[in-house]
Amino acid sequence: MEVLDDPRLDRIFRLVARASEPRPLPVLLRALCEDAAAILPADVVSVYLRETDDEGDVLVMRANVGFPEDAVGSVVLPLGEGVTGFAAEVQRPVMREQAETDSHWRGFDGLGEERFPAFLAWPLAPEGKTMGALVFQRAASNPFSDADLALAGALVSAFVLALDVAERRHVAASAERRFGAGEVRLGGTSLVGGAELGRAEVLATLRDLVGEASAEGLEDSIDQVIRKLDKGLAKLRLGDVSRAGVAQTRLVLEDARFKKELLKEVAQRGVAPGLAALARRYALQASRVEHGEDWLAGRAAEVTALCRLIAAQHAGRPLCRPGGVLLLPDRPGSLLAVEAAMRRVSAVVVADRLPSKALAAQILRDAEVPTVSEVAGLFDWVRPGDPLLVDGDAGLVWVNPSEERVGKLKARRKQ
Repeated sequence: MEVLDDPRLDRIFRLVARASEPRPLPVLLRALCEDAAAILPADVVSVYLRETDDEGDVLVMRANVGFPEDAVGSVVLPLGEGVTGFAAEVQRPVMREQAETDSHWRGFDGLGEERFPAFLAWPLAPEGKTMGALVFQRAASNPFSDADLALAGALVSAFVLALDVAERRHVAASAERRFGAGEVRLGGTSLVGGAELGRAEVLATLRDLVGEASAEGLEDSIDQVIRKLDKGLAKLRLGDVSRAGVAQTRLVLEDARFKKELLKEVAQRGVAPGLAALARRYALQASRVEHGEDWLAGRAAEVTALCRLIAAQHAGRPLCRPGGVLLLPDRPGSLLAVEAAMRRVSAVVVADRLPSKALAAQILRDAEVPTVSEVAGLFDWVRPGDPLLVDGDAGLVWVNPSEERVGKLKARRKQ
């Protein structure tokens, strides 16, 4: 019997094994992209997931290797649009030597896709259910072959498995909650020390914030955000690094071009879709700028946070409340961290990875808000209003903490 001795086989086996690891899904998908890029190989690997957001039924880039980090969450395609959307819609792989010549092609300014025109999109559609798409890209000098197509199909199974495992964990957690699961321990990465109690609070979406509100008075809402931000910053004890970073971010609120583009997008799409589209466009424009040459470089989360603050002001609703534990799916921008500190939230918990050197992390440290990131299963186990104990020293989140655990925390505070 002949035994195939291809080193890539071992890597594929490890890739499939990694797909079942109990890690936050964004972190896991990012790691799978890195492995897949090395195995195929490919210059760019992207995962698009099917979601419903302020712009309808869409495919959102949720993990990537090869493009700037700002692209994740900022590149969005309506289902069926673009080569990627077409592959997902028809549930068949699509391979092109020059993707931009395809009639379905749609490019994104600032992403730099023109450097990688060789394109292979494979739908993530187990049992006929479209969950998204996996996309591989290469330089023009290295087009994909039929052998690459077959290997890509093998790699796709690991991504489908990761999504399936995540869904099964979600279902299992929901079932346990229905039967009155007691105290639950979730592990993560410690960013800011301290331990606090509070009720879980989830950020409202742009659509939830503004509903079908008109754009009338939107420019005045921007001015009010500036005034409240300045007033809040005067009360916070932030370090020089944090203040300098926030000052850079704040500049865009007074930028006449930003206001003009915001009002234009909102007039064409509506308030929530317009703000979402503007944030994504600014993020992609920022990815073209070298670090240090522009305040937006590498900081897509900043514009997203800014637009969310404008929406909250326009709707007359706070983004978070005193004493609550703010739950975030993605890394926050600095203005959102400032808002959390100004509103005196008890703690912040992030499902995705938040680098310790990120400006938002620095602000939360200065404000002494206990913070834990990379929390696997956060939105499987936690619902709005759940009592939480966030231990920023140990990097732990306790859901429905026991009386004994709460008592130990209170005893620690008295020491």
